[in-house]
This record gives sequence, C-alpha cells and structure tokens, in this order.
Amino acid sequence: MAQSLRPKIPATSVLASMVSKRHYHEDVVYGYRVPKEFQYPDYTPEQLANRQKQAALVCLVNAYRSSGHRATDLDPLGIQKKSTIPELDPARYGLEMTSDKLNIDGILEVPLADGSKLLSIAEINKTLEDIYCGHVAFEFEHIPDTAEKRWFADYVEATSKDNSLGKSKKRRFYELLARSEASI
Repeated sequence: MAQSLRPKIPATSVLASMVSKRHYHEDVVYGYRVPKEFQYPDYTPEQLANRQKQAALVCLVNAYRSSGHRATDLDPLGIQKKSTIPELDPARYGLEMTSDKLNIDGILEVPLADGSKLLSIAEINKTLEDIYCGHVAFEFEHIPDTAEKRWFADYVEATSKDNSLGKSKKRRFYELLARSEASI
C-alpha cells in the first residue's frame, strides 16, 4: 500500500488557520476593487438651526418621503379612486395654508428660479405632491444608510423640475419599448 506524500495535519489546526485568515477577494479575484468610502456632507449649523425652527415642516417633508408613494397616480385610465393619506395633510403637523414664506434651507433641495430658499406652505405642499405623488413613485426610506437616503432625496427633489425629454425623445423611447415588447 502506497503512503500519501502529504504530511498529516490535524483538522483543528487547518480549521483554525482558515478562520483566522479570511481574505474576501482582495487579491484573488480579477477585477475586484475595494469600494471607495463615500461621505455625504452633513448639514451646516445654519441648516440645523433652520430644521429645529421648522420642525413641523421637517415632519411634513419626511411624511411625503416615506408615505408619498402610497398616493401616487399610477392608474393611466383613471378608473381607481386616488386614496387620501392622512400623513400628507399639512394641518396634521400644525401647518396652515397661509401666504407666510418659510425657509426650506436644509429641509428641501428644490431649485428655485430666483435662488431664494423661501416658499409658502401651499407652494411646498404642491411641490411635494408633484415630486412624490405624481405618476412616478419613489420609495427609498427603507435604505438603512442615512447618507444614501439623504443623497437620494436631494437628487429626486433637485431634478424634479427637469423636463429635458422633448416630444421626439419620448416618441423614440416609446418606439424602443414597443419594439422590445414585440420581439419577446
């Protein structure tokens, strides 16, 4: 009977060496790159002070971010009745539809034409409804990383007024979609 040329190593030492030396693809897999650390900038002291002063407005904006997708208009035929969500009512947070302008710096990242950061409750409510309760729903509050949530909210709100798709681009997208569905 031929003897194995491998030295006998106790199983416990093999297991211990495997547990102590974990290399998660750092040098082994071709093309692997360690992800870069991303740090989203925090609120400035002025923005934090404004958020504390406008706490009711922060609650309303957070309600739209977390529950606005439940009030979206996803029925193109208009058959279903649009449900009312009580969390999206400004009166619930003590906000009245007055003409008083509120500072939205650090709360909403909506680009305004005049560059100011002042909007009335009616304008804020209309803006939030357009962004979060339109024909496209955004549901991102389940993301555990706060920086990612803030980035997503800021991106959605900052690009909400961007209607750069012209009629010809929309028609081209429609043709591509129709062609892809027909070829299935």
